[in-house]
Amino acid sequence: MQNIRKRYNIKTLILLLLLSGAMLIPGGIVKAQTVSVIAKLDSTLLFIGGQMNLSIELSQPKDVNIVFPVYTDTLTKAIEVVSVTPVDTTFLDNNRLTLTQQYRITSFDSGLQYIPPMKFELAEDQVRKIFETKPMAITVINPFENVDPKKGILDIKTPINSPFSLAELLPYLKWILLGLAVIGAIIYLIIRYRNRKAGGSIIKKSKPKEPPHITALRDLNRIKAEKLWQKDKVKKYHSEITDTLRQYIENRFFINSLEQTTEETLDALKSVELPDEHAYEKLKQILELGDFVKFAKLKPLPDENELSMTNALFFVNQTKEEAIKSLKEEKEKIEESQQAAIESEQSAESTDKPEGSVD
Repeated sequence: MQNIRKRYNIKTLILLLLLSGAMLIPGGIVKAQTVSVIAKLDSTLLFIGGQMNLSIELSQPKDVNIVFPVYTDTLTKAIEVVSVTPVDTTFLDNNRLTLTQQYRITSFDSGLQYIPPMKFELAEDQVRKIFETKPMAITVINPFENVDPKKGILDIKTPINSPFSLAELLPYLKWILLGLAVIGAIIYLIIRYRNRKAGGSIIKKSKPKEPPHITALRDLNRIKAEKLWQKDKVKKYHSEITDTLRQYIENRFFINSLEQTTEETLDALKSVELPDEHAYEKLKQILELGDFVKFAKLKPLPDENELSMTNALFFVNQTKEEAIKSLKEEKEKIEESQQAAIESEQSAESTDKPEGSVD
């Protein structure tokens, strides 16, 4: 009895050792671990020439190397591969990972199309094992019932020309009018709010343009009050005087003096009838002295600085519109008085001649 027990114990021990050795070899490790493969389609129906996605997923341990199946142009004779995405890896917490890949497929053969199992191979030296997905099938539908191959390829039909009609807007007319009314009210309120904030009327009255001589005289008096040349700002003093006069000439006589040289401005003024014969010479003195100060760095005497301001005020006062108008009226009165005197003399001469006398 004891011998039988000893033999039984020895057999049991040998069996346990064999099982332990089997668990230590790579094949035993793989069998003890879970590997699953799944393939799924977006749909089981596909229009002929259409496309859909076929996704495959492999779940495995991290230390196992399994090779994905490779399809280049076709899955089967009737199912073509349009594109393939790279294998995407997702690491899990339980020492496992998930590998996914997506095929974009199409078919141009109508009917039921069979997709055989997709095979994944365990890439180990001592163990070769194949994992397969379940077979699948898709139904390829041809929506073109009346297809005549003899007619060949036809052009694409152009869009139907459907003219626009105002009657189409009638159901939405009240909403359009309501929207326009709301927009108009918002614009009115914004304008009214800004107007109240500014303290004026909605329609602002345009300010009448100031006569050129008023602007020029105000600027000249400002320059005089600033006493620039007395503060050793001679160049700025003469520059502001000449710029003021050039702006006045441009607004008063419509001569583009700001863009012209001194010589060009003086030549243009020769064609203008000035009321005072000295006005032209005074302007010439101002512009030429200003050029010497600005470009030749001349330092005028105090009397010359004062003279430029005096001549500038004289030129503006003598050439302003009221002065020329007054001059013309005075000239017309003189001409009228002279004409009246001539007519009076002629009348007196004709009265003094005796009757019947011959000149």
